[in-house]
Amino acid sequence: MPKTKRISNWPSAIVFDLDGTLVDSAGDIASALNELLESEQLAPFSLEEVTRFIGDGITTLVQRAFIARGVVVGADELSAHVTQFKKIYGSRATDLTRPYTGVPELISKLRRRGIAVGICTNKEEGLAQKIVHALGLSSQLDVVVGSRPNRPAKPSPVSLLETVASLGVSHAEAIMVGDSAIDMRCAQYAGISFIGVTFGYSSPPMSELSADVAIESYQDFDAACDFLRDRRR
Repeated sequence: MPKTKRISNWPSAIVFDLDGTLVDSAGDIASALNELLESEQLAPFSLEEVTRFIGDGITTLVQRAFIARGVVVGADELSAHVTQFKKIYGSRATDLTRPYTGVPELISKLRRRGIAVGICTNKEEGLAQKIVHALGLSSQLDVVVGSRPNRPAKPSPVSLLETVASLGVSHAEAIMVGDSAIDMRCAQYAGISFIGVTFGYSSPPMSELSADVAIESYQDFDAACDFLRDRRR
């Protein structure tokens, strides 16, 4: 990942969630999940239904889907299903996944301003890196931090604080951007300002959560940063 010149003006770093924040990945996730369910003679879900399962990592995604079909699986069986889902999803993770409108332009603008840019996601780290590379975003990012076996998932602040540390700034110099209550709580636990996006996968919707500020599109991003900056004065 490239290194970025730092500036003195706040913020010095922006950390984005991935799914539902930087990229719309629900189509590929739904396709893979439904193939897994159909292999078990279970009915598929609509795209809207699958989006409500997203946010806590693959294991929880798969578990929620089986429970919603009235199937309770043991730990070993769940692990096998998760392994199969990873195999299916890994082969098609960027078939339908695309950055949200304005994302490439926003990241380029942030870097021109000398602001460090990272990703902190509950998606497996290797897969997250594969996706941002395939979408042409990796050259514009300083770090991609995702799920690892010994790293607690968000809303634990551990991965977010690791991301901020990798960017070479303190938590007070950063903003977290996410689409869910999980992201919001993670930022709160880390003591980091939070911008919520309303176009992601959050249930309840971001408009009903107590984000520091919420935006409907990345056209509103600069105004959100100005609001947070003014509040710090």
